[in-house]
Amino acid sequence: MSELLVDRAAVTDVLLAYCDLVDRAEVDELVAIFTKGASFDYGNGAVFAGKEQLRALFADRLGRYRATNHHLSNIRVTLSGDAASAVSYVYAWHESAADGGQLHIWGRYIDTLVRVDGTWLLDTRQVRVAGAATAAAFPLPERFERYARRDLS
Repeated sequence: MSELLVDRAAVTDVLLAYCDLVDRAEVDELVAIFTKGASFDYGNGAVFAGKEQLRALFADRLGRYRATNHHLSNIRVTLSGDAASAVSYVYAWHESAADGGQLHIWGRYIDTLVRVDGTWLLDTRQVRVAGAATAAAFPLPERFERYARRDLS
């Protein structure tokens, strides 16, 4: 039983690391949590496969934003040996680098992971959105300081 709990925690840590790495725009570290042949499916035929396509995808998409903030919840993990599947709910906030406009997204990540040389890695990710909203730019009050994020411009 304890091995099952350790694996479940390790898989969950990968899912949470994804959110942290996206929010800090750490593209190379982000790509490193995926398998060599991983696929990322945004839906409607937008599928990116392999580390080079993922690197280009993340650099492009994350470079569009001044800041992002991802919240993951309702994480369900199913384990079978060195394979895992997970469904989690995501709320993501984005602030446009171009005009400061804000995008809010609610949805799910549907993932498969595999253990490679003792490390859990994302092998497939599907992003499915339940809803989205946009808002005009709101300035960050001076009393707050943003967390560090890599400049991708």
